[in-house]
Amino acid sequence: MQYGVDNIGAHVNYEPSITGGLREAVAATPDEVGPKISGRLTRKRIPRTNDYEQAGQRYQLMEQWEKHDLVANFVTNISEATREVQERMVWHLFMCDDELGLRVGEGLGISVDDVRDLEPLKSQTLTEDEEQRRQNFGKNGPRDVEGLKMTHCVPNERVVKAS
Repeated sequence: MQYGVDNIGAHVNYEPSITGGLREAVAATPDEVGPKISGRLTRKRIPRTNDYEQAGQRYQLMEQWEKHDLVANFVTNISEATREVQERMVWHLFMCDDELGLRVGEGLGISVDDVRDLEPLKSQTLTEDEEQRRQNFGKNGPRDVEGLKMTHCVPNERVVKAS
């Protein structure tokens, strides 16, 4: 829960709050605006998917400390699941990036051989590139990130600033 002090004073930044936090302003517009829409909601996979490439590239662009923290968080949280779920998650992480799959798998006691023969989920349709990655689990090498740049949203608290 967020707490802050500003020119209004000390307050919590959520509602409802027993401490009398900030209140949402009254909207200057009616609650319902725009055209009326009717139709059917459809849930269907789009024909072209790429479920793993961006996640693998993001992992490769991370600083070492970020990779370490991510792996530690995955291991801690996935370790609470059943072995079957753990293996599936490691399979997904291998699909993203071999290093990520290997490191999390090592932390969970799951090897590439334990997950190599898992089939994609019934709801998944792998692209040719994804199928190739699946066939080469543990041997794909790092994702290509040439020309890509990481935009960091978390400050590196480990940097020692010169005085």
